[in-house]
Amino acid sequence: MKRLTIFLCSLLLSALPLLAHGGELDDYYLKAFTGATGGNTPLAGAVLQAEPVAVVAHCGMPLRRGLAQDWSKLATATQVVLAKYVAAPVLTGDTPILSSGGHFRIHYATSGTDMPTPLIPLNTWITTVADTFENVYKTEITSMGYNAPPVSGGIYDVYLQALNSQAEFGFTQPVPDPPAQGVVSVSSYIVIDKDFLNSVFQNSIPGNDTADVKAQKALKITAAHEFHHAIQFGYNYFFDTWYAEATSTWMEDEVYDAVNQLYNYLPAYFQHTTESLDKFVINPTANDNVTFGYGYGRWIFNRYLTETFPTPVIKNVWVRLSTTPSSGGDIPMAPLIDDVLKGNSSSLGTAFFDFCKRLYLRNWQSHTGEISLIHPVVPTASYSSFPITASATPSTVTTLPHYSFAFIRFVNSSSSLSDLTLTFSTKPATMSITAFKKLTDGSIQEFPFDSTNGRIVITNFTSSSTSEAVLLIANTSTSDGQTIGFTSDGSAPNLPSSSTSTASSGGGGGGGCFIATAAYGSYLHPKVQVLREFRDRYLLTNAVGRQLVALYYRLSPPLADIIARHERLRAGTRILLTPVIFAVEHGKVSIAALVVTLLVMGGAGAVTGRRCSVG
Repeated sequence: MKRLTIFLCSLLLSALPLLAHGGELDDYYLKAFTGATGGNTPLAGAVLQAEPVAVVAHCGMPLRRGLAQDWSKLATATQVVLAKYVAAPVLTGDTPILSSGGHFRIHYATSGTDMPTPLIPLNTWITTVADTFENVYKTEITSMGYNAPPVSGGIYDVYLQALNSQAEFGFTQPVPDPPAQGVVSVSSYIVIDKDFLNSVFQNSIPGNDTADVKAQKALKITAAHEFHHAIQFGYNYFFDTWYAEATSTWMEDEVYDAVNQLYNYLPAYFQHTTESLDKFVINPTANDNVTFGYGYGRWIFNRYLTETFPTPVIKNVWVRLSTTPSSGGDIPMAPLIDDVLKGNSSSLGTAFFDFCKRLYLRNWQSHTGEISLIHPVVPTASYSSFPITASATPSTVTTLPHYSFAFIRFVNSSSSLSDLTLTFSTKPATMSITAFKKLTDGSIQEFPFDSTNGRIVITNFTSSSTSEAVLLIANTSTSDGQTIGFTSDGSAPNLPSSSTSTASSGGGGGGGCFIATAAYGSYLHPKVQVLREFRDRYLLTNAVGRQLVALYYRLSPPLADIIARHERLRAGTRILLTPVIFAVEHGKVSIAALVVTLLVMGGAGAVTGRRCSVG
């Protein structure tokens, strides 16, 4: 077995140059920037859709930031083609004007493809742009108290450029990108579309306004969104992208409440609630984040925080980031949010569960005239036949990654009992559950979990006044792969064999990724998060994958303990994990699965043999 382990490790090392070939990265960025088609057809207003509808990518910051960070990995020929995407725009006949408040310098072309062609006089349009940014500054800096972003010379540069080919409303570019070692606060500039008259922008703005009015609305939310990115870079360059987009999107409605474009991002999130709150996809297709609600759709969590806590929680999170050191990678924001909420006698887990409740109760306290625009959460399963047994279809077992949730719907039928009793398997401390009954008059009653009996009893379920009952299951912890099951006949749910291991994975195992956590030093390390996401999406969703994960959980803790104590083993393990992470980040799932299998087999040999020499 020891020879097998040595052979597998040698195989992985020999395959590393092939798996990490830079051509994949070159192809990705070349396609993203030069092969764009103008984006998919966006939602035309806050329409409640049964399935996700792709919306135009709102912000180009994440993609361009990724390009700058990966610049040194690209071939010289690729760098030549993409150089203009990491440099300030060069506009033909650039004629900058200073905004009335003196905070912004607006650059625009007077000829060529980047020249604005608004439906109002050009000078009027440029003045409108300048005045809009001044209003954003007044709101976000003067009224809300955020720190003004650092700028060279004291004047912030804003460029107008044709961005419809990349389907970008705008982007914020830090300078330099990435910053020099030891530097965290960086200046930036903003680029927005030249006139927002292209259909990719017009169709994204709800309502039946004229093209000129829609262009001005697009300008307003883009200015509010991108300027907050500038503020974020001023606090700390190394932020977690999901929260940067969630905050900038939330800010749109705080500055310009009447546009309401941000509600278009909610259907995607509410149809994928079993994905983690802090999920964001950097390298796959550019539209994944808006198609599935990553980052953008999470803006509504900030609305909940603002309504619930008396202190300016959102601002305090970014202030907290400014004092958080980085090891060279982006800083996870979830622990910072948790830290700020603990200062408000709460926690991220507690707040997240209450947020999930509010999504069903719809008892929002602000923007009350817009509650009807908030898409209802889509149940992950629905039952109308009773009793619900352990072998029911769909499965009564729910497995969730960290900070995610699921709603399960029950509809009264002739087979129902008067009281609907839901009996649960052993509830992990990481999971929070409750149930609601909605009446025909719209009122809602809550039925909390009885920890003594391990059940929830929804009384008078068969009453004619009952519209539906809904079970809320939320993973309110940092641990992934948390599982719980229920029945209505009192039988034991059929939990997967790996559930015991995953349920206990939060106590130092890094959410189950024991070896990766040992290698990188923290389960919150971005590379560990990549592997956790791969496990949840591709392994825990099928029987073979769950068996593989269960085997890994049984065998890896002893090996992880050894790795964690020796720096050379940690470094070597990071090398072995590199092909897996690269394959996952660049969509090579089959390669990643193969390498994961080899690593598990190798780990089995190492643990079984109980021989490990450390120099």
